[in-house]
Amino acid sequence: MDKQYAVAVILIILGLGLNQSGSSNPFYSGLGIGIIAMGTFWVLIRLIKELKKK
Repeated sequence: MDKQYAVAVILIILGLGLNQSGSSNPFYSGLGIGIIAMGTFWVLIRLIKELKKK
């Protein structure tokens, strides 16, 4: 596994943790969703780059 994939997976897990923490604070909920989206977008970009190389 590439280090960048590991960082993206950690970001997604962190976002899930923030999103599911049960906090009623909308800031943390939005932050969690944003981190999940950023990690997913990062993985998609990496996959597209790898597919273009082949």
